[in-house]
Amino acid sequence: MKVESQQGAAGTIETVWRVTNTSGAACRSLGYPGMDFRAANGWLDVQVQRGGLAVIDEAPAQVVLESGQSLYFASFWGDVDTQEGPCKQFDRIKVTLPDNFTPARIVSSGCVDPDLVRVGPVTSTVPS
Repeated sequence: MKVESQQGAAGTIETVWRVTNTSGAACRSLGYPGMDFRAANGWLDVQVQRGGLAVIDEAPAQVVLESGQSLYFASFWGDVDTQEGPCKQFDRIKVTLPDNFTPARIVSSGCVDPDLVRVGPVTSTVPS
């Protein structure tokens, strides 16, 4: 799992993720990934919101990946203090793909409002 692109504006971080099938066989995926962020006191137990923004509001569709092909998804999170409280500094992100139980842990740092994390469904094309 890799960050395909990342940009920030107006208190929101947008990240496009790329996941490549490295097995020798085709695989399938359908739905929305889960995400969590590790702060100083441990994992934040974030409950991501599915969709809710025009760029990620499409309905999930099954993605079939042959060996070497990639799927993508976009995530958005708030990175400023809000009325609910201060933004939480993190040093790792955990991403769990649909129908998986083992998350990928990615070294990353920044600030996140745990109540403002949104993801789009996995797709076979880069979200724009």
